[in-house]
Amino acid sequence: MKIETNNLNAEFYLASLALGILEAMKQQVIHPEVGIWSLGRVQSLDQIQDTSVISDELKYVIGCFDEIDVWSSLDPKNAFEKQQTMIEELKAICLEILKKLSYKNMSLTIKLSMSDYDLN
Repeated sequence: MKIETNNLNAEFYLASLALGILEAMKQQVIHPEVGIWSLGRVQSLDQIQDTSVISDELKYVIGCFDEIDVWSSLDPKNAFEKQQTMIEELKAICLEILKKLSYKNMSLTIKLSMSDYDLN
């Protein structure tokens, strides 16, 4: 599967995706490790960090996906509580990002291809 959108829409779609993954982790529908690998390990993470199209706030959120599971090894006794706190903070940032966006200039369209897509 491959999803494409205009760069003007990237902030909306990535913030929405991050928010959904964070909520699923909070509700314990998915393990934090799944969340990390779903967005924190995006193949083009360097491109996200280097672009001016994505806000620093969203870059921060995406960068933090890698840190959510770290509490399991650093402080196993309090890991769940610390993960939940971090997830809530990141969700709040995503919601603020979505509130600040100007939707007037966005087409909010995506192109979805369900054909096989090779990452190599």
